[in-house]
Amino acid sequence: MTPALELRDLHFAYGRGASIRGVSLTLHAGDCYGFLGHNGAGKTTVMRLALGLLRPRRGSVRVLGIDALAEPRAAKAQCGALIERPGFHLQATARENLVALARLQGMPRALAGAEAERVLARTGLVAATHRAVGTFSMGMRQRLGIAQALLGRPRVLLLDEPTNGLDPEGVADLKRLLRDLARDDGVAVLVSSHQLAELDGLCNRIGVLREGQMLVEGDLAALRAQLSTRHVIAGEPRARVRDRLRELGLPAEERGDGACTVDLAGRAPGAVARALAAEFDLSAFAPEPVALETIYRQAASLRGDDGRDGAAARAAAAAATPALRAAGPAEPPPFPRWRAFRHELTILRLQRGTLALLLLPAAFACWRVVGYRDTVAAALARVQKGELFSADAGSGWLALVQALQAGAPLLALVLAWFASQSIAVDLAGDTLRNTLLRATTRFDVLLGKALAVGAVALAGGALLVASAAATAGALLGFGDLDEVTRTGGRQTLAVAADAGPAVLDAARALLLPLAAVTAVALAMSALARRPARALALALCALLLPELFRDGLRNDAGWLLTSHLPTGLRDDSALAYASAVARGAADALWRFEAQATLAPLAWLIAGLLLAGWLLRRQRVA
Repeated sequence: MTPALELRDLHFAYGRGASIRGVSLTLHAGDCYGFLGHNGAGKTTVMRLALGLLRPRRGSVRVLGIDALAEPRAAKAQCGALIERPGFHLQATARENLVALARLQGMPRALAGAEAERVLARTGLVAATHRAVGTFSMGMRQRLGIAQALLGRPRVLLLDEPTNGLDPEGVADLKRLLRDLARDDGVAVLVSSHQLAELDGLCNRIGVLREGQMLVEGDLAALRAQLSTRHVIAGEPRARVRDRLRELGLPAEERGDGACTVDLAGRAPGAVARALAAEFDLSAFAPEPVALETIYRQAASLRGDDGRDGAAARAAAAAATPALRAAGPAEPPPFPRWRAFRHELTILRLQRGTLALLLLPAAFACWRVVGYRDTVAAALARVQKGELFSADAGSGWLALVQALQAGAPLLALVLAWFASQSIAVDLAGDTLRNTLLRATTRFDVLLGKALAVGAVALAGGALLVASAAATAGALLGFGDLDEVTRTGGRQTLAVAADAGPAVLDAARALLLPLAAVTAVALAMSALARRPARALALALCALLLPELFRDGLRNDAGWLLTSHLPTGLRDDSALAYASAVARGAADALWRFEAQATLAPLAWLIAGLLLAGWLLRRQRVA
């Protein structure tokens, strides 16, 4: 039978020293496997390796026969997991968090909702379905973490210290749930713990890890049989039984129930039993049950024993467990990058109020149009009073381009904030791990995030231009720019047929630099694990190159800030369009030659750097 999960000779190190050395273990369908070890033994690292969150230096991982290193999406489609702290979006409800993950897993909307309700019911969270996760207690969040691991009915379930934060009732509920999953559904369950009592009575197989090495791994009954040298003996008369045991060289220890425990010290149990039965009426003669604690304590002495008994134990366990579903491993859901993109948009929507930030640049641009209209009206009033010889009568095109010059720096700042938080917030909140545990890869996640922030940039740019254009058109119209004299004469300074195309071209040219800003900020988000640090790094990456502007001279067009107004200087297409809209005969677009190549280079460099950094980033 194909193992549900098979780890072979895994090696891994966070630094120079090896932290995981030659770890191997096997789970079959219906196994409940206790993964034991002290804190820091490497249990969590092994589970990360099994789930593809880390890549081993050597060794193999197979899930239902699928090579998880070569086909990570297909392997993850069979697995559910809870690793360390459960991470969720705190503003969203329990149901919203689970539906988003189920949709990322490839479920249609209706099925995702039904699946979320099923796992909430199975983990005892029905009453908290519509509560924000930020209001949950530690135990409730742990239950929700178990619920997300159960989404999609996984065939392999990996739980890392799942009882953390649970009260005794919750621990009992979890043990009952895991037994049902293994026995009734044939799920292979791997549970790590350093609390031995919590796994006693639950697991049929165990593995003991110490300092990154497996000390023992095999069937629990076989391991107990190996260690069970003590026997429980009871008979009448009790005192004579104890005396006879001492005569046989087997000192007995009395128990409170009238029986005694005896270490047979290598004696054949049958021979001792016959010797006693010939003289006394024995009511009990059986091996003393061995607790998990005893196995763990003596595991070091059993190194290598599993080679003799482990294969037979595994075969017996496999024969006794439910068969794998006849259909074979489920296919991974299609369109992983589309699912990742849709998931990122969903998360943006769940972060209530966040998208409202896109209204700020648009509102500021509209305010700038109103200010321009008022300035024009004040100047014309002074002309009528004779205080000025002439003034321009205002133009919607000039108002629009000035509004874009005012709103674009604020929009760039908002987009830098969005992009810089995209990965850093997920890393800080442990939500990126939930995403990567679905049938996705890091490249899928990066592309989904890049497309999402790109969509935000496009939406923000469109909103900025549309709102400013609507306000300018309503207040000033899109006609020619005329100069009005105190005598009532009018002279055309800029023809609308010239100003309009220049302003619209400049507005379109604004989109590529804004996209480049998001790519650079996304790279800084992959570099930092803290949102505030990611934003600071993004601003430094965008603005510090300005220090070299004077030294670059004519090559300053390769600076990204040369193609965006900064509020302090503007060499972008908007400055050229503003000059055309004013009727300037010497209008010059200084860096027109690099207007496409420079932002495109920043965009590509930012995405490549983000991909490289995310690939190397440790996902807790």
